Amino acid sequence: MKYLIGLDIGTSAVKGVLMTEDGTVSKTSSEVFDYTWLENGGVEIDADRFVDACFSAIKELAQSADCEIAGICASSASGNLVVLDKDNKPSTPIFNWQDQRVTTEAKEILGEIDWEDLYQKIGWPFSGTGMPLALLCYVKKHFSEKIENCGKVCMSTEYLYYKLTGKWGISSSAGTPFYLIDQNTGKYIPELLDAIGITEDKLPPIMPCGSKLGGVTAEASKKCLLAEGTPVALGSFDHPSAARGTGVFNEGEMLLSCGTSWVGFFPIKDRDKAVSAGVLIDPFLSEKGGAWGTMVSVSSVSVRIEMYIKRYIDDSENRFSVLTELAQKSTMGANGLIICLNDEPDDEKINAFSKEDIARAIMEGAVILLKEKLDILKAIGISPKNAVMVGGPSKNPMYLKIIEEICGIKVRVIHGVNAGAVGAAMLAGIGAGIYKDEADANYICNEGK
Repeated sequence: MKYLIGLDIGTSAVKGVLMTEDGTVSKTSSEVFDYTWLENGGVEIDADRFVDACFSAIKELAQSADCEIAGICASSASGNLVVLDKDNKPSTPIFNWQDQRVTTEAKEILGEIDWEDLYQKIGWPFSGTGMPLALLCYVKKHFSEKIENCGKVCMSTEYLYYKLTGKWGISSSAGTPFYLIDQNTGKYIPELLDAIGITEDKLPPIMPCGSKLGGVTAEASKKCLLAEGTPVALGSFDHPSAARGTGVFNEGEMLLSCGTSWVGFFPIKDRDKAVSAGVLIDPFLSEKGGAWGTMVSVSSVSVRIEMYIKRYIDDSENRFSVLTELAQKSTMGANGLIICLNDEPDDEKINAFSKEDIARAIMEGAVILLKEKLDILKAIGISPKNAVMVGGPSKNPMYLKIIEEICGIKVRVIHGVNAGAVGAAMLAGIGAGIYKDEADANYICNEGK
């Protein structure tokens, strides 16, 4: 029996699994990232501290292995920019996807680019104020020498891969939030590179998910305790990774991934249908003749939930348990209290209700925002019949009950908080030659048991 390591690099932490080739998770690990929040809206982390946290999670898993580790792969939330110098050392911090320091820089640098045409190619709408493309424009505007003298421009996960293998590569899925790749051609978009002033050789080569990038170097081996030469495979964006881990491959199915944001992920055959809805699109299994992935996101909803809990329910370490216990004593509809989590709290309105109803309304508020997103897809004929829920809230049966009541969808849990990491481990197995493809991995690890 061989082991595989899968990493799920999220916004606030990296989670890892040590998984046997038959899909049994024998060990998990987690390391928190130490981001700095700046007054100008910046959100950043030192690039090597980021790598150290990931190496620490890998090391903990590697120490628990009692037989060969056949491969490793990292999937990630991605969208975190870093610029490297000619020696491939960071010349900037890692800019987190939540960074809000960009104002007009993207419009100034990119000029008259057709934003609708850009969305058709990239598959993600561009706001001009966040994510790597906007942050690249910020660096170009204020620190042009870093662009002119760069050795590589990449995201945090690709920098981790480089530190593991000494080689560069990016998957088409992980590359989507880079905002530089045309999903239709699988190539970088020349007009964007020209506008920013970088050439393609300054970017990681684009490869399919599960491609073997290289082997662990001697230097990385000492730091993370993986054997030198251990195969490293390219992962995907985090939600399609969780879909791989749970076997959500077909139209009519939904993966509900609940972390910092709540994301509904839907396999879809017709990419044009997703484009018409203006939603997020991932290549998913399309490179192998399968479905594309469509995503709708309730951004940063967990932050809003926690703010409401602390304000109205409880501020202790047990606040989420207290929330659930109270909500269970209320009924569907919270006796008429509706809380829109995106609005500023209305103390006079909310405090007129019992804590039980407030707790229920907070939980329902998150699901109502989700349903609004699902209704966008329903209008173009994308409507899930069943769902798999993963992430932290999947441990709470109350959320499953509320989702079924409000959205009318049957929900089950597979792999819970570990789904994204399990999907990455499956991709590691594909890269190492243990599984033929995702369907083979899913059969062996999930259905064949």
